[in-house]
Amino acid sequence: MSDDPLRDRFERADGDADGKIDEAELAQLLDQLGLGFSDAQVHATFTSIDVNGSGRIELEEFRAWWTSQ
Repeated sequence: MSDDPLRDRFERADGDADGKIDEAELAQLLDQLGLGFSDAQVHATFTSIDVNGSGRIELEEFRAWWTSQ
């Protein structure tokens, strides 16, 4: 665990430990948070977080989204 709780949450969500979160990993995180998003909502949320359009959420994109909530 690091001194950065948000990094820790990101790393826990990053199931394959590749340093990025894919859409399935985001869906799992949202479920763990009890948000009950539909597939369409997960996709829309993923698309809005993935600002650079890489198809993966990087830590800084995640941080910007998380802190804006």
